[in-house]
Amino acid sequence: MLRQVLHRGLRTCFSRLGHFIASHPVFFASAPVLISILLGASFSRYQVEESVEHLLAPQHSLAKIERNLVNSLFPVNRSKHRLYSDLQTPGRYGRVIVTSFQKANMLDQHHTDLILKLHAAVTKIQVPRPGFNYTFAHICILNNDKTCIVDDIVHVLEELKNARATNRTNFAITYPITHLKDGRAVTLLQPQKSFR
Repeated sequence: MLRQVLHRGLRTCFSRLGHFIASHPVFFASAPVLISILLGASFSRYQVEESVEHLLAPQHSLAKIERNLVNSLFPVNRSKHRLYSDLQTPGRYGRVIVTSFQKANMLDQHHTDLILKLHAAVTKIQVPRPGFNYTFAHICILNNDKTCIVDDIVHVLEELKNARATNRTNFAITYPITHLKDGRAVTLLQPQKSFR
């Protein structure tokens, strides 16, 4: 009995619904399309965010403020006319290639002292900004011991200079990896970036 009542009620409801849909075909044909367009319109603002830093780091964090400062002081050359076959990768660092006119040994005492003097002069350059003068120590990447990371060749030249000053002859430079007195192995192939 209950089953017959439910069956009759459902048949009546679906019959009326069918007659209503049949009498308004334009509305029921276009409504799903319009709803799909409205729901799909949100994808017009869809974009892929590849920067993990943008997703996770606070908008006004100290690291972002420092990076903006470095961007303003040392802009990166991202020109489309720049050749990507250059030996250096894009970044905020300078490279000095030291050569000798007479094809002399660049690791002799005279040239080693000149290269280290040039390195010291570059690290002491000051960039005046309103209220503060920035130096290499303010914008360099720091080691675990809070000293600036410099290129490995500088460590090798300092070790070579110290060996000459103490009359040690057991320090030999090997290529591409040289072992320093403290046991650290340094590679002479790829220069490291020095700035954040």
